[in-house]
Amino acid sequence: MKKWYSYIILALVCIGFASCQDSDTVPQLQTDGRVSVHLQIALPGGDSAQRGTTARSFEDGGTDDTTSDQKALSNDDVFVLVFQDGSLIDQVKGLRFDAVTDDTNPSSRTLTGTFVQPETDGSLELVVLTNLVQNQLVDIASSTLSGIQAFFDGKKGSSPTAIYESLIYQYGSSEWNIQSRRIPMWGTTGTFSLDRANELKKSCNLHRAVAKFGFLINAADAWSEGRGIDGFTITGIRIKGMMDKGYCVSQAAMSNDHYTIPYVPAAAGTQTITYSDLNVTTSYKDRIYLPEQAIQNHPLTIAVSYTYKGKAKTKEITFDENVIRNHSYLYNITSVTPDDFDVTISYAVEEWKSETINVPTFK
Repeated sequence: MKKWYSYIILALVCIGFASCQDSDTVPQLQTDGRVSVHLQIALPGGDSAQRGTTARSFEDGGTDDTTSDQKALSNDDVFVLVFQDGSLIDQVKGLRFDAVTDDTNPSSRTLTGTFVQPETDGSLELVVLTNLVQNQLVDIASSTLSGIQAFFDGKKGSSPTAIYESLIYQYGSSEWNIQSRRIPMWGTTGTFSLDRANELKKSCNLHRAVAKFGFLINAADAWSEGRGIDGFTITGIRIKGMMDKGYCVSQAAMSNDHYTIPYVPAAAGTQTITYSDLNVTTSYKDRIYLPEQAIQNHPLTIAVSYTYKGKAKTKEITFDENVIRNHSYLYNITSVTPDDFDVTISYAVEEWKSETINVPTFK
């Protein structure tokens, strides 16, 4: 009889142990010692803007839509770095974004992968870097997937600052073609404690490494497309004095998860990019992308060539705002004065998904 009691007691102990194993309050390591990662990746419309003293916003506010190409992400061009107490210890491997349907890129994606559970406790941070491969990184020997991977592999033990300073993209000497060149992006989960769990769920906002610039012609407000001005056509746009390089990651301070000042590589020079053979009568948006730029150090000028009722002319706009990543600089051409063939322009510097700004008259 005592023998049966022993079996019963042993069975009850095993059941109790299994019950503890299933409890959500005691997360366990995977048998292979890896942590499963689920990151909720968000691409916010854009960062908040600081208006210049000459800027006047449209009264009704508005939205500058983000296109599918401006949100493009790829399994083949994403890296997640694992920092512990400010040093790189690992990378998340086997990275996969959730599937995209209907050939559109949503503003929120799930990114999954795994990394090795750290041997010691400490403050962790996951950093997401994406769309690096197509962007001619100037301080890395090969801007291929394997070349960038080799760069990160060689940076174990490095600080985030030491890594970010080497991630500089080359703009190139011609238009940034968004269909063939995705925008570099960066984001962080912030620091956290893992608590020896085998599953990790975090959110991460991505910030684009460029600003965008565009024109509306006679838009009623920032919510609207340009209505056009009879006889007025933009035939060319020349951006003079823009930076030829930019950081993939800004180390400028953020305010409420938004950048408010530019962060420019010391080695960046200036260049001119021309958009020619245009026939713009209502709007020219989502085509011009700018690296960050501190205007007090390097002036930026936009020369607009246009025709009005058969006559051709070129006007220059002095860009008087800093160029800050993830901001949209949208100009609205509101009128043409026939007597002296002058153009009135208003402009807005706002979020990538926000209002439009208003600028001074063309002279």
